[in-house]
Formats: sequence, structure tokens, C-alpha cells
Amino acid sequence: MQTSHNGNVFFYDNRRGFLPAFADIYDSRAFKTFGTDNIYQLLLYAQAIKPNITVINLQNERRPAEMLDSFFNKAADVNFPVIALNPPTENFSAHPKITRWLNMPADFSILTDILESLTHGNKTHRIMLLDSYSPHGDALHESLNNSRYDYFEVHNPDSAALYLQKNQPDTVLIEYSPEFVSARHTLNHQRIFYVDRHNNYAEIEKFLA
Repeated sequence: MQTSHNGNVFFYDNRRGFLPAFADIYDSRAFKTFGTDNIYQLLLYAQAIKPNITVINLQNERRPAEMLDSFFNKAADVNFPVIALNPPTENFSAHPKITRWLNMPADFSILTDILESLTHGNKTHRIMLLDSYSPHGDALHESLNNSRYDYFEVHNPDSAALYLQKNQPDTVLIEYSPEFVSARHTLNHQRIFYVDRHNNYAEIEKFLA
């Protein structure tokens, strides 16, 4: 497998339901894709051929949290962003190494934007948002979704740093929480502001003036 212009994207789905769709969509967008229903096979390929990004579908996993713990323990020496699809909505602790959590198939356009942003980049989102994952809505996300500004969301500082290496957002917003308290000092951007999940549109606007 040779790295294409847009990079290598690995997909895991233990029942293979999404794999044909992933291959059709992203091969046509100049990504080189590899799909499997065997997580250990994915790890073996990842050691031989570094993926630029990996997508894991949790929809059919009986113990998704345990599966992710095992995956990251075995992938400790492999450094690539991981997107997790279809996380449980209840009684689930989000793994801190996940770049972004998404529900499918409604979010194919968002997934495409993530893959493009973290591989070849050159996106011009107005905002990059670094925040923790929550399956429930809040004022911050409602305000951003209803605003005229496009934004790119990530859930860990390493992924935020990778995004900023490849893209040029106007403003970086960071959720004010203990896990991100030092992120401001590690991200290379001139306009960084901390926000709260209860911030409304008017409060966000003052950071974007």
C-alpha cells in the first residue's frame, strides 16, 4: 500500500456493515483505505503501514470501553488520530485518546471534513474547539451550531496540535476544565480563549470580534 495524496485511512467495524460505504466514499476522494473486522489485524497493518487516521465503529461492540482500552494499550507505540463512531449514550466513559466522537451515518459530511483536515489540511474553519466529549447537548454547542461560524471540534490536545499544524482557524476555543488547563501553553496560536459549556452565543461572539 502506497501513501496517496490524502493519506492512509484505516476503518474497523466488527460486523463490516460500514466498510463497503467507507471504501466507496473515501477511495473516490484520493484516500487509500483499509477496512477490517479484526482489530488485531488492523494493529498489525498499522505497525507496517502507518495510517494517517483510523476510524473505529463501536456500534456492535458489546464492551466498547474495554475494547478501546485494549486497542490503545496494544497501539501504544503507534501515533495516529482515532475517530470513534456510535459511542453509547449512557454509562460510558469516553477514552481520552479519542480525537473525535461521532454518530453515523448522519455525520458522513463531518467525518469527511475531519479526515481532510487532519491529513492534507488547508481548511479555513473560523473556530477550532477543544472540548471533552458529552452525548448530551449544552448551550455552547447549540450556540455554535446555530451561529454563522463553521468550527472544527477535537477532544484531546494532541489532536488539536495536529490540526493547528495543518490548518488556519481564526480563533481557538478551549473548554475550561482540569484536563485542558495547560493546553493554552502547548498550542501554537495567537487567539486562544477558554469557554464554558454554559456560554451562549453572545458570550462566544466577544471572542470572535
